[in-house]
Amino acid sequence: MSEKYGGKVRKLMVKETKETFTSSNGFIIASMENVKATEIDAFRKEIRQAGSKYFVIKNRLANIALEEAGIEGLTETVKQQSVLGVGVIQDDPVQIARMLVDFSKKKKGFNVAQGYLEGRVLSAERVKELAEMPSREQLIAMIVGMINAPISNFVGVLGSILSSLARVVNAIKEKKEKE
Repeated sequence: MSEKYGGKVRKLMVKETKETFTSSNGFIIASMENVKATEIDAFRKEIRQAGSKYFVIKNRLANIALEEAGIEGLTETVKQQSVLGVGVIQDDPVQIARMLVDFSKKKKGFNVAQGYLEGRVLSAERVKELAEMPSREQLIAMIVGMINAPISNFVGVLGSILSSLARVVNAIKEKKEKE
């Protein structure tokens, strides 16, 4: 007896979700009650433009994918929701966390539930704290600024010493010309 089409699709979805869970740096799970599909599609485009991924999956399929991936600690959150949104962390965990938290502030039915980053489960509060951190680009700019500050100060001091020396030499020259 052949397998039904729906069963094949579900198996494929579980397989792809498991691969996403295991190959990414992490992910953030959100519940989506009373959020329109058009709003989710627009949000998905924003996330894709930012270089990340967002997909929607039924809780039962997400639970199977989590079990197959060996990820523990998210089962209760997954079981509580009927449909889940999953934001995948590609490079910058702060960016995707910030986007999901900001979207949850705009849409009442959208709530950040939990996250998974570098082998650890994050509570909704921890995801919100992550969203408040500076992004990777901001941190790099801060570090470059800290490295650049002593160099700029040194150049400024060196420039003032050279200009002082030039004024002294000029004063001596003028004094000798008067004699």
